[in-house]
Amino acid sequence: MPSYEASMRNLRRARARWRPPRPWRSTEEAQMIRRFVCYWFTCCDSSKPSARAWARQLGISHTWIQKLVRRFKADSNKMRRLQAHGDPRAADLNWAQGRSRRMREHGELRFSRRAKLIERCL
Repeated sequence: MPSYEASMRNLRRARARWRPPRPWRSTEEAQMIRRFVCYWFTCCDSSKPSARAWARQLGISHTWIQKLVRRFKADSNKMRRLQAHGDPRAADLNWAQGRSRRMREHGELRFSRRAKLIERCL
């Protein structure tokens, strides 16, 4: 069994080397996704898609939509701030996704597991 001092020394070394992980997407893309989820959440139309369908269209997981909806319910000011920018546009989301793609190519963002699998297959 290692000594307590050795364990603490190893823990200090590990903490000194630790860096926060790179984000999955650019801040612009994350903001646009939040705006689209807010738009979806406040929609009163009878043909409103399910959370899973909406997530599929945005290219995210439905659990992130659930997390954002919980945040909106807990703090309605966040939702109002997002709505102040107006309705989101698909062109803005495409631009933000392109920015994420360029940042990923330069190594500023993490690759998704799906992208890694696609890369391996090619």
